[in-house]
Amino acid sequence: MDGNLYRLWFFTFAQAFNNAPRGNAYLGSYTLLAPLSRRMELIINVPFVIRNNATTGLPIIDPNRPVVPSTKSHSGFGDVSFTPRFLLHETKDFSLTAEMAVVTPTGTQPLAGNTTTLVPAFGFWNNPTGGWVIRGGLGLGIPMNGSGDNLISQLAIGNTFTDHDVPLFGDFTLYLSAVVNTSLAYSNQTSMTLTPGMRTHLGNDWYFLAGLPIPLTKDRVGEIGMIFWFMKAW
Repeated sequence: MDGNLYRLWFFTFAQAFNNAPRGNAYLGSYTLLAPLSRRMELIINVPFVIRNNATTGLPIIDPNRPVVPSTKSHSGFGDVSFTPRFLLHETKDFSLTAEMAVVTPTGTQPLAGNTTTLVPAFGFWNNPTGGWVIRGGLGLGIPMNGSGDNLISQLAIGNTFTDHDVPLFGDFTLYLSAVVNTSLAYSNQTSMTLTPGMRTHLGNDWYFLAGLPIPLTKDRVGEIGMIFWFMKAW
């Protein structure tokens, strides 16, 4: 939920390390953000490999069912999503968006491929002063099989320290992001992850981003994790 429209694509790789007997988890995906007009874009996300991946974290397969520990590792293809995003309002330092992600059941069970899920959401972007940016959003995951809705809350703050054309360290940014997933079907299932990270412009509109997800609740992707993005703006 970026709260803005962009022209770019990126690869994501994430790794989560777990204490035995649980296995490690990882994710590889490709994401395209393609504007269709000045106020609408289509986001396509293809998770081409997942292992032990679940919405709220290992070892839960379905986040809207009671916690059932599982030591068996699974891997396969993920659920492809299509997200039309609309720009509702924009000024020099603030923008507001609405979107509707459609997560299709293309993945390999039991990690994915269970049902179509709709995720309506609102996002905002704000530049209050200098290089500071605050962004966030609120969404609702709605599985079409009726297994229970999931409230998704996001908030991030970051500061950019360098100009765009500084070699290897252009637009150098440090940020802190918080994501909370709350099951509306089971009151005891909430996961929160805090991710400090960085972004840098390598040159020619190529960017490198990294983060260190820190789980703050029992439901988690891993005991410790890392995530990287290689991004191209166009």
